[in-house]
Amino acid sequence: MDGKPLILSIETASLACSVALFQGEEAIAHRHEVDATYIHAERLLPLIDQVLVEAGKTHQDLQSVVVSAGPGSYTGLRIGVATAKGLCHALGIPLIAMDTLESLSYQAKRLVAEPCDAIICVLDARRDEVYTATFGSTGANWSKVSSTRALVLEAGASLQQLFPYAAQGKKVVVIGDAAWKTKDLLGEPASDWTFIQEYPQALDAGTSAALKYASKDFEDVAYFEPRYLKEFIAGTPRDPLGLRQRAIDKHTAP
Repeated sequence: MDGKPLILSIETASLACSVALFQGEEAIAHRHEVDATYIHAERLLPLIDQVLVEAGKTHQDLQSVVVSAGPGSYTGLRIGVATAKGLCHALGIPLIAMDTLESLSYQAKRLVAEPCDAIICVLDARRDEVYTATFGSTGANWSKVSSTRALVLEAGASLQQLFPYAAQGKKVVVIGDAAWKTKDLLGEPASDWTFIQEYPQALDAGTSAALKYASKDFEDVAYFEPRYLKEFIAGTPRDPLGLRQRAIDKHTAP
């Protein structure tokens, strides 16, 4: 060992099944597969074995596992977290949790060379809904400037209403597996923004994982659970025929 921890990264919050091996912040092996259906149960363990073999390491060399903790797919998160907890328990090593949207923000910074004013991370939830958080520059660093939330991209809503921090910026990057959906739903007001349709990748957890390892920011292996995002910001109910309103009027009539 060269003094830098060997950390395995697992990312399964979306349709992507992704693993990476880090020596400190440096990625020394990684695999990333995407399928039309969830392949995590079949592919996650083989991919872990592949990155270890490629790097010339074994499971016993691992010093920590970092896992994408959500928000995201219930199925994917459950498999990823269960695998990470099993490895940590068997090897007696600490577990690190990585916010999925934070990981996407690191990917945006890796892919976009030009500086930007804000990064909006969006994961597909359902219909017109996304899991999202906004990241902004705070001097030399970037940090989350809006809480993680489930957001309905309501037709007719302004950028100020939906993404108040980013609406003030001129150069905004939207990244995630719901980027194209977000572009279609926002329409013309966001025409100058950059949209990157990408899945979260284990490759982008290195910086955060190394910092958390150094500060011993670990999770309880026995009790840690994925952060399934339950909060929901409801939009205006769709009622094109007025049936819902008529039922309400009938119920409330004297």
